[in-house]
Amino acid sequence: MIIYTIDAYSKTDEDLLFEIEIPHQNLNDLCMIMEMNAEDRSDFSHGIGVYNINEHQAHLLEILLGRTFYSDDLTFQLSGGEI
Repeated sequence: MIIYTIDAYSKTDEDLLFEIEIPHQNLNDLCMIMEMNAEDRSDFSHGIGVYNINEHQAHLLEILLGRTFYSDDLTFQLSGGEI
């Protein structure tokens, strides 16, 4: 099973501070927000790839997930992988 997460890292020491799991039903909207091309979508749906999330994308993801997480003190990445 593939798990998709938003990973939040400290900008000062790059420690992983928290992860937000993204439900599978949000995968299509997630790929649109991240502006993935067809090849990237295919790879990501199979758990391949890590993507940096900019501030605009973070705010769109907050709306999609119904959860506030953005902070200027953090760096965000989108990842997918098997468990």
